Amino acid sequence: MKAAVFRGPGDSWPERPMAIEEVPEPAPAPGEVLVKVSACGLCRTDLEYLKGEGPTPKPPPIILGHEPSGTVAETGDGVSGLKVGQRVLVTTPIPCLTCDFCRNGRENLCPNMVIVGANRDGAFAEYVVAPATGVYPLPDSLPLEESCLITDAVGTSYHALYNRAGVKPGDTVAIFGASGGLGLICTQLAAAAGATVIGIGRKKWKLAKARELGASAVISTEEVDRVERVVREKTGGGVDIAIDVTGVPRMIESACRATRPGGKVVVVGFSFQKFQLNVNRLMWLELNVMGAKNYNASDMPRILELVQQGAVNLSQVVSHHFKLEEINEAYQMLDRGEVLRGIVIP
Repeated sequence: MKAAVFRGPGDSWPERPMAIEEVPEPAPAPGEVLVKVSACGLCRTDLEYLKGEGPTPKPPPIILGHEPSGTVAETGDGVSGLKVGQRVLVTTPIPCLTCDFCRNGRENLCPNMVIVGANRDGAFAEYVVAPATGVYPLPDSLPLEESCLITDAVGTSYHALYNRAGVKPGDTVAIFGASGGLGLICTQLAAAAGATVIGIGRKKWKLAKARELGASAVISTEEVDRVERVVREKTGGGVDIAIDVTGVPRMIESACRATRPGGKVVVVGFSFQKFQLNVNRLMWLELNVMGAKNYNASDMPRILELVQQGAVNLSQVVSHHFKLEEINEAYQMLDRGEVLRGIVIP
């Protein structure tokens, strides 16, 4: 089969960090499913690996791609409830379901979890193999290709807003990074929950999309240096919830300063960098600063229900469709901020 293989950063970024190669088609072991990939989302997490800013959990060579949708091509021994030809999603976190975290409803923290495209070969290929516990039927009412974003971007946004931040009607929510694909999904989910959303980002044409998808106001960092001041002015002292999807230290610090006393700051963006937080502000204002990692696989029914109800418009978030052979150009464009959310069609 054809696949995009990452052999390590070296001096390959940005020209050709991945090579299109012919590799053996994988076979499902007992308890696994072979999925013919229909689409796989581009994620900024992979940029950290491609640019050498952090190591991949599975050392290279590795096939990246952790947001796949597709159809069941073959099932391994012991797999039930899935049939060949069935439309499916492969969830980003595939928990073991037996450890203490899984038993206590925190599957996203499972130390034994499998993530295709991270600790095993992923879906920038014609086929991918995954444990059956992470292969979830896709309702016929949802598009097969664009729905690949549900497996990470939508699920992660849901977990950050609903499980971690506990967003509720009447809340004010600032999305730091609202001009990207993940931020646009957070914007839609927060608005669907009845919150008033302020979108913060760099490029104004992307922020216009955030307005279109539910943000009541937007702020461009190209025009405003101290974003937190504007946020506090607009909200009478700060937002109830600040969501950072950038992973950029100065943006996380700004999110903390834009949050009202007793508010919540949820860091979703992936990065290997460090940020600084004034301890006085943390203590005196009783800020709740927390991380949000992936989502719980048990949340998938509710996530799919929200998408079916129209809380997230996937077609409005996907701005580019790429062929597998265009994957290096796709990540270069993502790095330059020219893509809202892109998907690769093997």
